[in-house]
Amino acid sequence: MKSKQETDSGTGARQVETPAVEELEEHEVREEENAGMEMAARAYPRKRLTLDEMVFYGLIILSVIGVGITQASVIVGRTYWLAMIPIIAATTLYIEWERDRGKEIRWRTLLRTQLFHWAALLVSVELVYMLFNFGRLSNEGVSLMILLLVAQTTFLVGVYVDWRFSIVALFQVLCLIVLAYLKAYIWIMLLIATGIIALGIYFHRKFPGKIPSSRR
Repeated sequence: MKSKQETDSGTGARQVETPAVEELEEHEVREEENAGMEMAARAYPRKRLTLDEMVFYGLIILSVIGVGITQASVIVGRTYWLAMIPIIAATTLYIEWERDRGKEIRWRTLLRTQLFHWAALLVSVELVYMLFNFGRLSNEGVSLMILLLVAQTTFLVGVYVDWRFSIVALFQVLCLIVLAYLKAYIWIMLLIATGIIALGIYFHRKFPGKIPSSRR
């Protein structure tokens, strides 16, 4: 009788131990899976596009749109570029604010510098349209002159604020060359813009953190 009770108690103990062992094994398996996922995430990180990167891609697309509009209508193009220039200026201020946030920066001096920088471009654009009204420039000439002025001003921002502005400026210069020599310019510029954006996204995902976003 006693041996039977001991056998029953031993069987019950083993039954109690079995779920505990299974839970421990499941916990270890989950930990190994989580560790594997963390290692894979570190080895192949998927970094999302930041706001400033999306802004740069947007500037490239807006440049293509601006060239097409100016070629179609000088009057509408004038309105477009007068609206576009403040957008680029605001983008510059945002990028500089992101870059120098937390530092002791004289924001009044920074704002005054940017104001003079982009106001000079606005004045230059108005002078181009004045030449057009005097009959000195054609529709195509207005497009080329404005694009050249915008590209030069944007490139200078790339020199002292963020190198990606220089990429936008080089794309604008490329649009200028295509516009001067080819008739089917809009499709070529769209293809080039798509290629630049695709390359930017590829390098952003392939080498996250390897390419500096701004000068520090």
